[in-house]
Amino acid sequence: MNKLLFTLSRKLQNATLTIRYHTRDFAALGGGEIWRNTDTPKSELNEEIIKAREKDMPIEDIENPFKREKVQCILCQYKIVPDYKNVKLLSQFVSPYTGRTYGRHITRLCAAQQARVEKEIIKAQTAGLMPYYFRDVTFVKDPKLFDPDRPIRPHRF
Repeated sequence: MNKLLFTLSRKLQNATLTIRYHTRDFAALGGGEIWRNTDTPKSELNEEIIKAREKDMPIEDIENPFKREKVQCILCQYKIVPDYKNVKLLSQFVSPYTGRTYGRHITRLCAAQQARVEKEIIKAQTAGLMPYYFRDVTFVKDPKLFDPDRPIRPHRF
C-alpha cells in the first residue's frame, strides 16, 4: 500500500512538473507571440466621420474663463514703497489703541510688503518720528486702507 501511494505521488509530481514547463514556455513566448498579428490595424472610419470628430474636439488656444484675477496687496497695486519718513502711511498699519502692528491677515499685504512695513515702522519709531504705544492723534481720522474689524481669518484681539 505504501508502495502504491509512493508511485501515485511520484506520478503526480511528474505531471505537475510537465504542466509547469509548458506554462513557462507559453509565458516565455509572451502570451502567444507567434500568433500575434504585426500588421497595423487599418482605420475603418471614413473621412467624413474623422472631420466630424475633429469639430467636436476642445479648442486648445482658449483661455480659462474661470481663472481668477491675481489679487495684489494695496501697496503692490499702487507701487508704493514704504519709507520710514512717511509716518502717515505707516500709521495705517498700527493699532490706534495698543500700538501693535497689524498682522498680514488683517492688512492683506503680501509677505514682502508686510516685512518692509514692519521694518520701516521700527525705523520710524527708533528715529522718533512715530510713537510706540498709540497712533498719533493727527492721523486718527485718516481714511482706512483696510478694515481691521473684518480680517481674512479670525484673530485673538
